Amino acid sequence: MLKKALLLCLFFITAFCYTQEKKLTYREYSYTEFFKLIEKEKDSVFVLENALVKYKEPSDSIYKYKPITINKNNFNRIDTIYINKELKLQNVQFIPYPTEGFSIDNVKSGNFELNIFGFNHINFKKKVTLRNTLAVLFNECVFENTLTVTNNDPIINDIYNYIEKNENRYNSESAIRQTDFILNSSELRKGLSFIFDYENTDNLYEGEVGITNSKIRKIPNSVNLNVWGSDIRCKNLNYLNINNLTFYNQARIYNTNIGRYFSFTKNKFEDILYFYYSAKTDKSYIEIKNNIFTKHVITNINKLSKSSEIEWDNFSNKLINSNSFSEFFHTLRDNEKFGVVESYKRLEKLDNKKDSLIKVYKNSYLLSHKSALKKEVQLRVNYYDFYKSQQDLESSNALYIEYKDLLLIQSREEYKQNSTFETFFKWRINQFLKIFSDYGTKPEKSVVFSMYVILLFAFIYLLFPNSWDSHGRKRIMNRYAFFFTYMNKKSGIHEVYLDHQQEELLEFDEFKNLVEKQGKTVPKFFTATALPLYKWAISGTKISASFLSKIDIMKGTWQELPKHQRIWKAVLLIGAFLVAIIYDIFIKMLNALMLSINTFTTLGFGEIPIKGLPRYLAIIQGFIGWFMLTIFSVSLISQLLN
Repeated sequence: MLKKALLLCLFFITAFCYTQEKKLTYREYSYTEFFKLIEKEKDSVFVLENALVKYKEPSDSIYKYKPITINKNNFNRIDTIYINKELKLQNVQFIPYPTEGFSIDNVKSGNFELNIFGFNHINFKKKVTLRNTLAVLFNECVFENTLTVTNNDPIINDIYNYIEKNENRYNSESAIRQTDFILNSSELRKGLSFIFDYENTDNLYEGEVGITNSKIRKIPNSVNLNVWGSDIRCKNLNYLNINNLTFYNQARIYNTNIGRYFSFTKNKFEDILYFYYSAKTDKSYIEIKNNIFTKHVITNINKLSKSSEIEWDNFSNKLINSNSFSEFFHTLRDNEKFGVVESYKRLEKLDNKKDSLIKVYKNSYLLSHKSALKKEVQLRVNYYDFYKSQQDLESSNALYIEYKDLLLIQSREEYKQNSTFETFFKWRINQFLKIFSDYGTKPEKSVVFSMYVILLFAFIYLLFPNSWDSHGRKRIMNRYAFFFTYMNKKSGIHEVYLDHQQEELLEFDEFKNLVEKQGKTVPKFFTATALPLYKWAISGTKISASFLSKIDIMKGTWQELPKHQRIWKAVLLIGAFLVAIIYDIFIKMLNALMLSINTFTTLGFGEIPIKGLPRYLAIIQGFIGWFMLTIFSVSLISQLLN
């Protein structure tokens, strides 16, 4: 019995050791040999496991290019290879760097010319499935069917350690950081499924993943559980670049526990995006810039490092909380008694209609479920706190506006359900604050709005007489009377002007006579100072009369003018008349504007210098001005404190 137990134990140990050895044992092929294997395969599916595809001279020179940066392609190969078989590769590593003579010292000293190897101009007609493939580079390839990349097996750690040890792989602290998966300038016509889940959280995966300059499509209305079209999931990855991509269908991008760097820039999404990302440490850098989201972004965030750069304009008015939307979706599915596949089909069908699923969520579900609304608010609060920590006032204000917009919708719904003065006032005051100053975030907007109110009431005051305008509606009629008198009198225009000013001049003359009559009955100081005051008082009238005398074009009446002079003098007279009228209108408008400003800012000087209906409007304007100026002051102080 003891012998049997011992033999059984030895069997398991041997099997276990064999299994471990198998994991770390690889067959080696050159790039050329790899393609020959595919050609020789008689089956429609090519399967390969546990292999290293490495560069060999001289046959593989066609797969080489020299630049260090992937954005500057200089491949030797320019024609296209067509692969008509489905590829299933497991633990097959396409080593993109040479192994001989490749050392840190050589690179630092400049004695080593870096060459990179990969696949260029390959057209894959059928499915391509890569599992536990850490090293591969695709450039200007076309995938006419799906591309699936999955690295989440328990043995992924062993694979990484083996390649790093045996193939001269270097981490980010070295002179060159190893790039493990690159998909560049390619087209994926039925979507991308990329899963990279590195389980060892204590030792983040040091390689870099780059998915750039590519177009990701999916045939619409296809019967497929993956209705998103593309699915990129990464966990515990130190470096990930997703740049310059165009997604034509719904997509999901998960990048959680970002180790050091996540670049997400210049991407365009024609459909809904499910977007999840979070930093592992405060040193994790996240860059999200210059993306175009045509539709909504369903997302949530757990942690963001303060050093990250995220442009809020990318997300503005497009964010939806993933947790609350998921609850809504499952509620819809349960209510309709749909299965999973039917629900996904319904999601595609509804979203292509005018009344999309997103619109149903925002205009119906969100308003009737306070918990969902609370989650939407919390999502924006998380971003708000992030931008506040960076002292980014513009972005934090934009978040605050979206947050208040949600509360505005809530107050409207509260009024519909409970129509009281309190709920009505709460709804309308929030609505007014949005229009007037974007909830206090833009004091300058309240100034512009106040100017509109002032101009509106100034126009009303312009139509009615007021005590500030002494001439009132007679101003223009007096101007006609002046020109009629001038053209029918032989006296000059300056004499007509003095006649019109006679009443005012008589008052000053009475003052002059009073000063002269006093003579020596009063101290000389009074007469010496009173006469210059008189001259200063009439100086404006005298100067105007002197100026008019010099520009007088008529010597006599209009009837006495020769016919050959009437035309050009008529033009001058009409021009002078129009200038005078414009001046009168300007003064009248200025008086109305000043009256409006005075009423808006101070409620008048103890009296309202206007009669009739405008008198009551002035009181209303005074109340509006008091209210608006108060809000402006609070908004300005709030922004100054921020």
